[in-house]
Amino acid sequence: MSEYVVNDKVWYYFKEGRKEGPFTEEEIIKLIKHQIIEGEDRIWMLDLKDWIVLKDSIFSFYMPFKEN
Repeated sequence: MSEYVVNDKVWYYFKEGRKEGPFTEEEIIKLIKHQIIEGEDRIWMLDLKDWIVLKDSIFSFYMPFKEN
């Protein structure tokens, strides 16, 4: 983790033109499970160079399964 982190609230999300956060990993998981943030939304933390798409992140495991 980055030396600048003083607690575990390191994650941000970007949705509908707004950045929200910081959040803990557990809070991000809850936001996913409640569909506040979804697959195409972007997430970021200090250790990342750039924003990443949620569905391409480790958190995609927590996304609700959608049948076709």
